[in-house]
Amino acid sequence: MAEENLFLQINRAKDPKNLTDLEKKHLPIIECPDKVKKGEPFEVTIEVGKLLKHPNENTHYIEWIELFADDNLFISKVELIPVVGAPKVTLTISLSESHTLKARARCNLHGIWEYSKKIKVE
Repeated sequence: MAEENLFLQINRAKDPKNLTDLEKKHLPIIECPDKVKKGEPFEVTIEVGKLLKHPNENTHYIEWIELFADDNLFISKVELIPVVGAPKVTLTISLSESHTLKARARCNLHGIWEYSKKIKVE
């Protein structure tokens, strides 16, 4: 994947079982329960660089992390700054029905990256 093309799309893992170093550094990994109770709050942690540390310096850093339910239900956006900020956020949310959570993160040099996880609501 040529770096100049990274800004033309939302980047995702091409083969989740065989991630490249670029993917490991940039995917916003979601950690939360697989099943939750309807309407009950639960924590969702999103971390960029969990699989391979992402730089956090003035010239290369994660600008923001967003969370959606499916493609169209916006939940939150957290703006980050280099050096003192870290590309990891924990949000408390509740859901009334099952969704696919989608986390997106923007690297100032490598564009927008997306990772998803299905959540079953009981």
